[in-house]
Amino acid sequence: MSSQEVSLSPTDPVVLPAPKPGGRLMLAAKLVVTLAVLGLLASKADWSGVLDRIAGADPAWLAAGFAAKFLSVVCSAERWRDALHAAGERVSRWLAMRLMFAGLFFGQVLPGALGGDVVRGWLTYRGGGSSSAVVLALVMDRLLALVGCVLLLFAGLPHLVATAPPAVAWAGPAAVLLLTAGLLAGIQADRIPLPSILKRPPVVALQSLVSRLRGALFSRWALVGLVHSTAVHVCTIVAVIAYSRALGLPVAVADAVAVVPMTIFAAALPISLNGWGVREGAFVAGFALYGLGPAEALVLSLMIGLSVTLSSLPGGLLWLGLSGRRLSDRRGEASAPSGTPS
Repeated sequence: MSSQEVSLSPTDPVVLPAPKPGGRLMLAAKLVVTLAVLGLLASKADWSGVLDRIAGADPAWLAAGFAAKFLSVVCSAERWRDALHAAGERVSRWLAMRLMFAGLFFGQVLPGALGGDVVRGWLTYRGGGSSSAVVLALVMDRLLALVGCVLLLFAGLPHLVATAPPAVAWAGPAAVLLLTAGLLAGIQADRIPLPSILKRPPVVALQSLVSRLRGALFSRWALVGLVHSTAVHVCTIVAVIAYSRALGLPVAVADAVAVVPMTIFAAALPISLNGWGVREGAFVAGFALYGLGPAEALVLSLMIGLSVTLSSLPGGLLWLGLSGRRLSDRRGEASAPSGTPS
């Protein structure tokens, strides 16, 4: 556990790693994908009646939907704390929440060029975390997010199989199985014997990271992180159901459980700006299986996206309060056993 002082003063610029060559081209490509998909969906949707639904939306259900999405960010902060603990860095819940909201804020302000994960990791490193632990925690965080989504995808699979064509219903699980096989093979990479000529410092460092990742994945903190990860996605499902109730749309709980995990999985693909466009396309295609019109599904997805953007706004203020903090807000926390969740 590092005892260095956090140097994230609001007067200090957030100096981030220099972007890779071609970053602007990649950003432009993502922008094109986002605008093209959103434009296509909007042009083909029948908007008659949808604007009336929006104007007459139930405020209580709207508030419930936003609260659920905001809670998902809080659960994400807990998952980040769990990932850091598994990587050997102990942080308080409050500091982990500030780091998560600050990363989310910068991820919204700087879409595509710098992911929220990168900013959050950089802020954690600037706060005194070791570079190896931060990298390991970032990988852990993404894997926990993926596995949590997969669990819910399989939870909704029986309903999906019963209502969707087999090619559609089994596409997600097939992709998951391929990813799982790749992950299981990847975390054994450090055990592959290499000739001495290949044992260069970067290769040795990568093998060390893989070895630590394998140990972290089977730690108690990873299990706790998986619970929080699943809670993140459950909150998104609840938000979709609440927003559908606000608009008077016929979205059943089973329909949302079957469709939303697939949309989360699709939005995580790095081919658009923060998932915009891809998420909307997945919403339209998924909920079409249950009789929801393109315009209604598009509005639902846009409400989820806007909820994320609004939820990120406190991150700017929380970043301003990160000055002079330790990775652990209390010295006593550093002495707690690192393998016991609290």
